[in-house]
Amino acid sequence: MSAAYFSVVEETPLTGRYLSNPPTVGPWADHLQHGGPPNALAVAAAERAVRAETGREDLVALRVAAEFIGAVPVDEVRTTARVIRAARSAALAEVVVSAGERECVHARVWFVRTADTSRVAPPLGEPVDLPDVAVNRDWDFGWARSLEWRFVRGLPGAPGGSEAWARPTLPLTDGHELFGLARVVMVADSASGISAELDWQEWSFVNVDLDVHLARPFRGEWVVMDAETHLGEDGSGLTRSTLSDRHGIVGAGLQTLVLAPLRRAG
Repeated sequence: MSAAYFSVVEETPLTGRYLSNPPTVGPWADHLQHGGPPNALAVAAAERAVRAETGREDLVALRVAAEFIGAVPVDEVRTTARVIRAARSAALAEVVVSAGERECVHARVWFVRTADTSRVAPPLGEPVDLPDVAVNRDWDFGWARSLEWRFVRGLPGAPGGSEAWARPTLPLTDGHELFGLARVVMVADSASGISAELDWQEWSFVNVDLDVHLARPFRGEWVVMDAETHLGEDGSGLTRSTLSDRHGIVGAGLQTLVLAPLRRAG
């Protein structure tokens, strides 16, 4: 297992070059990444750009809208970020993840300034205990092996909705630990996988996007997903997930799916 999802080749406040390591490998092909790592890389790039542009530490990334323009290879990738808006209460950054001359992911990340609204919000409870359930190791690809899993409802590979706790065991890059929204999106892109309604051996159900909204900053290491997939009759589907940390619900995720039967060799 590599020491991180990506190795830094070069990094500036607005750009970055990275080598994709084996833990980025997704379920569909050994040369293609899972959606979690490039989305987390995009959030981190947006955070770096906003800090450089504003000099502020009170802006927290709370929402990402990511579009998969194309598959992300397990190869060298680049990030290019720009700050679209930097106001007193919020900031918006845009990040493009590319490989070679091809753009792979477009992501927009909203940041909201922190403020004390505790008098109108319920206080966070004590963190709940980690579920005492067996770790499931049925998924045999790089990204899935890089996480620790605790399934409360459902199982990988079995049809139907699931609830699972997941904890990435690697940093995003050497010296850059996963935290906040980046940690959430590293896990949340798997909502369509843990709630699959179709046979992985017979169908593909690739998501073309990932939208994650947080109501408050994520805390801790474990991301909890309660996910359901809804299939349409015209080649598409939708996955909805409720996202929590050990203190309770923190946000929600949505993914649009493209459904297609797998081609058989021969």
